[in-house]
Amino acid sequence: MGSPSAGEADREQPGVMTVTAEAEHRGCWCCLRRRYFYSRRLDVSLTSVKCFHKLASAYGAWRLQSFCASLFAILLPEDASFQTPLDLYAYALATRDPMLEELCVRFLAWNFEALTQAEAWPSVPTALLRVLLSRSDLAVRSELALLMAVDAWSREKQPSHGEVEGLLDEIRFPMMLPETLFELQFNLSLYRGHEALFQKKTLQALEFHTVPFRLLAQYRGLNLSDDAYQPRLYTSPTWSANISGDSQASSGYPYVPNWSFQTPQHPSFLFQNKLVSWSLLYLPTVQSCWNYQFSCTADEVPLLGLSKSTYSDPTIGYQSQALMLCEGRFVADVTDFLGQKAPIPDALGTNSSRSASLFPCPEGSFTSFQAVIRPFYLTNSSDVN
Repeated sequence: MGSPSAGEADREQPGVMTVTAEAEHRGCWCCLRRRYFYSRRLDVSLTSVKCFHKLASAYGAWRLQSFCASLFAILLPEDASFQTPLDLYAYALATRDPMLEELCVRFLAWNFEALTQAEAWPSVPTALLRVLLSRSDLAVRSELALLMAVDAWSREKQPSHGEVEGLLDEIRFPMMLPETLFELQFNLSLYRGHEALFQKKTLQALEFHTVPFRLLAQYRGLNLSDDAYQPRLYTSPTWSANISGDSQASSGYPYVPNWSFQTPQHPSFLFQNKLVSWSLLYLPTVQSCWNYQFSCTADEVPLLGLSKSTYSDPTIGYQSQALMLCEGRFVADVTDFLGQKAPIPDALGTNSSRSASLFPCPEGSFTSFQAVIRPFYLTNSSDVN
């Protein structure tokens, strides 16, 4: 662990810190031993990080608070039950720490599917669930899987009518195909109590699925850049592919893991039979980049390559991303494909020449990667990668 200087905290909040009875009661007296301040350093460990963070929050030592928040990134993935991330999120709200709050939300969003399978799923607060549902970087098998998870959560949590409607407003109904939308009335317990809202959302989605882009763009009341029309990180085989990070020599030549797959050109039903072919590669060396006609430098490798080998509609853009998987246990980071390449961060943050993974992978390297294709209609406000 690093050891931030106590002097930095002192300069932001001059004067001597006084231990209150409350701080002593909470076991934080150990954090204030004079030897830390005489040496002008604080040795922050995973066992003491919450103590230091609490005191830094109380005394406005923002640099120390920020450093402690970064150490929470190591703690979050360690609890497969997800109770620790939920507890830390509540703690972040209580201490008004937006950095820690965002860290918790991002971990829960990237690992959302595992969260829905965990014992802690019914205990997710309504406000936090709505925050998660509002995000495009939420990784889940499909929008239907997301809605079914919310349905199961609702049966356990028994939220108010208004709370449910607030959550349903965040569901991206246009990302579900017409046959799926039709079946909701038969297999969703929430449907009966919110039939009018479901019918309104279904009509909106069917419009998206059946009306050509040219006419949709002419309809002034429809903003195709709204979140409702943007895919999330859908991990089903329809929109994603996995590849391993192994690279072994064979007959003197490095083996380059690669995978070819197809996706629909766009989530609209109009494009379901029009497929795009993709090639996903793990490129460990500069030579492997050249062999597969990618341009890269020594400080970029290893990296992921993604190429599109068939024509796609000029009104459609793609904002594809790569999930970094640590031992199949959790998503440690998500990077963008820019110019057909996605950087692979350093799994432990020990390589100064590469950016560090947001959540460290204790194994020291990622075992696999998942490319997610995210198509959307091009509008004047669209951003294409």
